[in-house]
Parts: sequence; C-alpha cells; structure tokens
Amino acid sequence: MMKFKLLYWALFVNQVLFAQSMIYGYLKGEQDKPLDQTVVSLGEEGTIQSVSDRVGYFQFKDVAAGTYLIIINRVGYVPMTLTIKVSPGELKKDLGNIKLEYNPSQEDEGIITLTEDDFSSDDESSLLQSGISLLQSSQDVFSKTASFELGSYWFKVRGIDNSYANIMFNGIPMSKNRTGKPDFGNWGGLNNVVRYPYELAENNNISNYSFSNLGGTTYYDTRSSSYRKGFQFTYSFSNRTYQHRVMTTYSSGMLPSGWAFTFSGSRRWMEEGVIDGTYNDSYAYFTSIEKKINDKHKLNLTTFGSPARRTGMSPNTQEVYDLRGKNYNSYWGWQDREKRNERVKRIFEPIVMFTHYWNLSDQSKVTTTASYQFGYNKSSRLNRYEADSPSPTYYKNLPSYWLSQGNLSEYEHSLHAWENNDLAITQLNWDQLYKANNHAPTYQDPYSGQLGRRASYFLVDDIIKDKTFNAATHLQTFLNDNWKLFFNINYQNLVSNNYREVNDLLGADFAVNKSSFIKGDGSISSANDYNYLKPGSVARKGDKTEYDYQLFRQEFTGNATSRLTVNRWEVAVSFLFGWNEAYRDGKFKHGLYPNNSYGRSDKANFIELGLRTGIIYKINGRNFMILNSAYFESSPTLDEIFVNSRLNNDIIPTLSNQRINTNDLTYVVKSPVMKARITGYYTKIKNAVEISRYYAKGVSLEESQDAFVSEVLTGTEKEFLGGELGLDWKLTPSITLSGIASLGQYSYKNNPNLYILSDNSPGIHDYGSSYMKNYKITGTPQKAYTVAIRYYSPQYWWAGISSNFLQDIYSNVSSLSRTQNFIMKDDAFPYEDITPKNVKSVLKQKQFQDVFMVNANIGKSIKVGKYILSLNASINNILNERGYVTGSFEQGRNSNYEQLENDKSLAYPLFDNMLFYDRGRSYFINVSLKF
Repeated sequence: MMKFKLLYWALFVNQVLFAQSMIYGYLKGEQDKPLDQTVVSLGEEGTIQSVSDRVGYFQFKDVAAGTYLIIINRVGYVPMTLTIKVSPGELKKDLGNIKLEYNPSQEDEGIITLTEDDFSSDDESSLLQSGISLLQSSQDVFSKTASFELGSYWFKVRGIDNSYANIMFNGIPMSKNRTGKPDFGNWGGLNNVVRYPYELAENNNISNYSFSNLGGTTYYDTRSSSYRKGFQFTYSFSNRTYQHRVMTTYSSGMLPSGWAFTFSGSRRWMEEGVIDGTYNDSYAYFTSIEKKINDKHKLNLTTFGSPARRTGMSPNTQEVYDLRGKNYNSYWGWQDREKRNERVKRIFEPIVMFTHYWNLSDQSKVTTTASYQFGYNKSSRLNRYEADSPSPTYYKNLPSYWLSQGNLSEYEHSLHAWENNDLAITQLNWDQLYKANNHAPTYQDPYSGQLGRRASYFLVDDIIKDKTFNAATHLQTFLNDNWKLFFNINYQNLVSNNYREVNDLLGADFAVNKSSFIKGDGSISSANDYNYLKPGSVARKGDKTEYDYQLFRQEFTGNATSRLTVNRWEVAVSFLFGWNEAYRDGKFKHGLYPNNSYGRSDKANFIELGLRTGIIYKINGRNFMILNSAYFESSPTLDEIFVNSRLNNDIIPTLSNQRINTNDLTYVVKSPVMKARITGYYTKIKNAVEISRYYAKGVSLEESQDAFVSEVLTGTEKEFLGGELGLDWKLTPSITLSGIASLGQYSYKNNPNLYILSDNSPGIHDYGSSYMKNYKITGTPQKAYTVAIRYYSPQYWWAGISSNFLQDIYSNVSSLSRTQNFIMKDDAFPYEDITPKNVKSVLKQKQFQDVFMVNANIGKSIKVGKYILSLNASINNILNERGYVTGSFEQGRNSNYEQLENDKSLAYPLFDNMLFYDRGRSYFINVSLKF
C-alpha cells in the first residue's frame, strides 16, 4: 500500500512539474473589433505561429514551462511584443483581451490606397497560415512593389499575362470563357469591399481554393460580417482612368438578430482624359446580406455589378505621333460641336451569388456557392460598304503616302493639314460620313420592296450576352494539428449570344447585309451575303447584321490539396482533374460558308490533369527555403477553339491542351530590421495557341491576294526564365529603404505551325512553319528595377519616393511574315537577290528605348474619437517621360519580302509598327472618412 501511494505521488509531481501548457488570448482592434487573420508568433525566432480566427482567438498548444516572447503583427496596427512566463504545472495561460494600437500609416504603406486596381474573414483563417503561404503576405516587398509601382507601367510579373490569373469570389471563377481573362470592370469601383483578398496565392504558390494557374489565385470572401463595421466615404481626384470618384460603404457587422448587411456604391467619371476624345462614366454597386441560422449554418446573398460606358484610344504609327503628339486619338471627330468617339464600350454584367457556410465540426467546414451572371458587353465601331476607309490615319490619308508616290504637291498639302491640325483631315469627319450616305445609291429591299438609301458608312455594336451558371463547393478538414486537407469542386455552364447590331445609320435608311470585301458573282445569292437564308436582306437600326451565333460550354473541375507540417518541414501537394466541352450554333448561313456556318458545330472536348508541390524548409524563425513545382494542362479558350466563329464552325486543326511546367526556388529572410527574398524561376509552355486578326497584302489565297485574315499559331512553345530580388531594410524605426529587381528572358522556343483563315476565301490555309524561335515574347518589359525610400511619422503621416527603370521592351511580330510564303515570289521561285542576311535585317524585332520614371506619394491620417480622416496623394512619372512604349505590334499588312523591304526603305514606312505610349505624368488625390 505504501509503495502504491509513493508511486501515485511521484506521478502527480511529475505531471505538475513537466506538464505542458496551452497559451491563448483574444486580439482586439479599434472599437474593440476582433482582429482575424493576424499572425501571432511564439518565441524570438518566431518558429511557432498561430493565426487569429473570426473572434480574434489564437492559441499555442503543448508549450513547456519557461519565459517566451509573443510577437503580434497586423497591417494597419502597431506591432506588439509581450513577454510571458509559463510556470511549471500551469495547464492554461489565458492572456485575455490584447488590444492593438491602430496606426493608419502602417496600412500597406499608404500608397495602396492611391491606386485604381487594388481591387475580410472568419475562423477559417487559421487554415491559411502555412509556410507555403509565406509569400502571400502584403509584407513581401517584391510582390507589393511589382503590383503598385511597376504595375502602373504595364509590367507583368514573370512575363505572365492575366489570362493565366485565377480570381475567385466565394469559389466562383471570374475568368471569361472566350479569352480566359478576368474582366476587372465587372467589379471596378468597388475598392472598399474587394481591397483585401481572403487568400492571395501568387505565381506558383499553392492555393487552398483552386489548383491555380501561372498567375496564382486571388480569392475574395464577401460574407457581410467579415467587413469592417461602420461607414466609409471616399472621394478621389485624378487624371488616370477617371477624373472624379465617389465611393460610399456601410457595414452593420453581425447584429443581435443574426443578420449582417454590407452595402457599397460608387461612381467614376471624366469628361475627357489625357488622351484626346476619351471619356469614362462608370457606376458600381455591391450588396452582401448574411443570416446566421445557428452556430453551424450561415447563409449569405451577394450581388454586385458595374455598369460602365467608356471610349477607346487608337494605336498609331510613329509618323502620326510625330505629326500630332502622343495624346492623339484617331477614333473621334467633331459633330454638332461635341466630340464623338466611334469606339464606345458599354458593359453591364451583374452577378448574383448565394453562399452556404456549414461548420461540420471544429475540424471540418464546407462552403457552397451558386451564382448566375448575365448582362451585356457592347463595343461600337464604324463599318462601311463599298466605301473608302474613314480613318484619318488610313495610310492613303497620311503625308508619307504621297511622298512614297512622288507627288510633292499632295504631300505638302497633306503635311500642312496635319501640322496645322485641320480637323476635317486629322480627325473623323462625321459630317462627311453623313454627306456620303445622303448621296449613296438607292437599294430595294427584296422582301418589303421598299426603296431607300443604303449606308456607305454606319455604326455597329459587337454584342456579347453571356449567361453563366456556376456552382462551387469547398471542403476543408483538419486530420490533426499538422495535417490539413482541402477539396474543391466547380461546375460551370455558359450560353453566349454573339451578334453584330446596327447602332446608327448616319442618315441612311438601312444597311445591306453584304460584304464589299468578298467578290461574289453579282447575284442575290452570291458569296458575299452575310446570311444566305435571307439573301440580299437589309438591316435597320437595332437589326442584326454580318454575324449571329451562340457558343455553349460546360466545365467540371475537381481539386484536392494536402498540407503537412513535420518539424521544420512543410509540404503541400495539390491535384487537378478537369473536363469541358464546347460547341458553336450558327444562326446565319454565311454565303462564303454555306455548308459550315449554320447550325451546330462538332463538340470540342478536353480533359485536364495537373500536379503541384510546394516544400518549405524553416532554417530558423528568420530564414526559409521554398521550392514550388507544377506540371498541368490547360484547355483552349473559346476564341482558341473557334477562331473564325463570326463566320463558320471551323475548329482549329491539331488543337490540344497547353502543357505547362513551372518551377521556382526561393530564399527568404525575415527579421525585425530586414526582410528580403530572392527567387529563381523557370516556366515552359507547350502547345499554346496565338491568334491575331488584320488586313494583309500579298497573301497567297485562292481567291485574292489581299484579305482580312485570322492568323493562328498552333503548337507554340514559350520559355520564361528569370530571377526576382526584393529587399526591405529599416534604416531607422521611421525610415525604410526598399528595392526590387526583376530579370527575365521570355522567348519563343520553336517554330510553330501557322494557319490562315480569311474573311473572303473559304477554308483553312496551312502555311507550314513560322520561324518564331528565339523571338522575344512581348507585352511587358523583360527587366525592371525599383528603389524606394519611405518615411513613417509617429504622428500618422508618411511620405515616399521611388525610382523605376524598365528595360528590354519589344514589339510583337507578325507570324505570317516569318513563313516560307514571305520569301516566295510565286509558288516555285523566291524573290531575286534575296539572302539570309537581308531577310534577317528586314525581319529584325523592334526593340524600344529603356525608360526611367520617378513616383512619389504622401499621406496623413487624423483620428478624432471614432472618426478617422485619411488624406493621400501620389504622382507617377514625375519627370513626364513620354518615350515609354507600353504596347506595339507589327501591322503584318506587307506579308512578302519585296513589299516589306520597299516599305522599310521609306523615311516613314506606310505600314510601320503600331504603338501605344505611356500617358505621362499622372496624379491621384484621395480623401477618406471612416467611422
């Protein structure tokens, strides 16, 4: 008996002396609002981390007796460090409510509030805290600077465009089926409610909510109770994409009744932008209503939309810019003392979402969303029938044309008109268009017998009306503290109506449903009829003309992700399975394609598979190594399946999935004084499809040498190789020096096959290999550098200045000019005196000048009671550098050696590269009131 008592007391003393404790507490912010998604570190090295949940709760389990540092970091609040002691035998350490001091000057360095494109959470947030997500924080200097400094200069991280980006609202993907690109205009002006994503898995990082793509995943949770409680009013004044912006947002928080409401609305407008003849008038609304049924079930209804009306700007040759300056825009002209732009885009595609949040247990949760998006996307343009081009920059309307013809008198007359801005010559002449229609030939409608003036010029709208149903389910579960699983299932069904509609007949009675570019036989049933079902028909205002068809697509994707933490290692693995099918249903029977334009096409089916891995090794609490690797397939978009969908049902030959292999290796340092990362990456894309449309001369088609063509590259291989460096160094507690460098080399790695589809010649024409290997991929500078210094005052104001340097900027090249057709005078013989050196010289890819630009920003926050007033201002491109070419492409019009060589020998080539220039110095002033 005595031995038993001694053993009992020994075990009791051992349990008391060596028992491990649990440390927990609650984080509070302004107005005692719980702070979720806040990183709390245990120990000076921060090797053990927790993330606060929706009520601000965080915890650390199995903590041995001893003295520890608790380090708390959250954007917008002063970092806090606590020293705590865990006594032997103390099983629980309750830290109670920990209130952080609000500091607006810490909010993403202030400058983020100044951008137009910075376009928050519950107990699921703890699932996001993983080493794999280490680079998802807004504290990563490279990602932040690349987005908000270089992003305003059209810089693309790793050379990847947004067709590879995955943006999701409550699990619903926002990418358009036609292009694969998200339309940011669908939620433009809603910055207050989509400013902070719930998850940001950039580049090659693994997401919990999707398999991602090369551009990563940005996930927004629009649950009403996740938004900051209170009211916010914002006014902005700018010369960027708008002149004025007003935004108002209100969120009730979770009410005692179990309801929560969030509303936001905005308007952005400008009468004329920096580029002549452009304007913008856009609205936006957002509503989120949440109902808490009980602790396990919550429902949320979300709806948002952004009706907008804005105009386009034209690309121009260097000759035009030299004559009229870099703000010139050929798309407008005076009519009744008002500027009228032919390119007007009107868009309104609202979306409604219904989300169910289900807490299965403390370890498992399910989120399910169903959504429906509808509306319209209209783009206007001038059309013509048996008439010359009305564009003032048409090559025959420029001085260089008359000089090339040796007509000096006409050259001097044209040059004088352009240099002195004769608006009848230099801009669209709307009066002349009306006059031409008043003198147009009469035409008899064969169905009504009505005689009328048929339009030589008329305005049309290209209209897309998508109806998209989505359903998505996200399941997450903790198998234990170190092992987490995520499952995502998505289904999408699209019905897309596409047609061209007469917008304005410009004084005529109707337009003829025929093409003047297709040479028919002159009869009513000729090949130039847009609709062979009604040959010779006419179209009045509001009628359909030229094309009318539907696209159908349905898709299913499944994704599973596992995250495992073992000692200093964190490993994540993600799998993808996807299936989709698409087909076209033509409503017009085109005269050129009578057997392949009306009715349903064959179905195109694709299966996608993919694997991602992410590994982190924690050297210590401040040094990390990260390896991400992925191999996956991506199916073609609708535009890549039906390349000439306006005319026929043809599917691109040899079409298959893109095959993508991407890898990156990163070293990260995080210390109180310095944060840095260095990354090397390599991406290879195979079987890509590239499409461009233009008017070409010298195309050896069966019916005509000159034609509007669709140029289709298939089997394209691309390589993206480079490195990234980001450094953030606190010189003093108030002064921070930062810098980034992005060194990339993006190029084509093979000679893909080229197909030509013409608007005036039937069939698909195989041009063989296009010799694209080693040409540079365009759309972004391939190298970029930024150095910035910022000052944060304890009195809640801040200022910063940055310098940006961009290098290796190239023009896009014409694939047709790099085929065998380019050097052939006829089917059997090449052009005389042609040599490889001459061809290389003529086809050399255009490289533009390097550019240096300086930005600055300043801000101040004032807090009086519950009111917070924030004032911000920024200036981009202070030195007003106008030599930066943000986009360029070869016209492709001269598709043979003789024509192109002759054209390039001119002082001003008639078909020189088309260019877009940066808009120069810009400013942004922002005033925001919160309470």
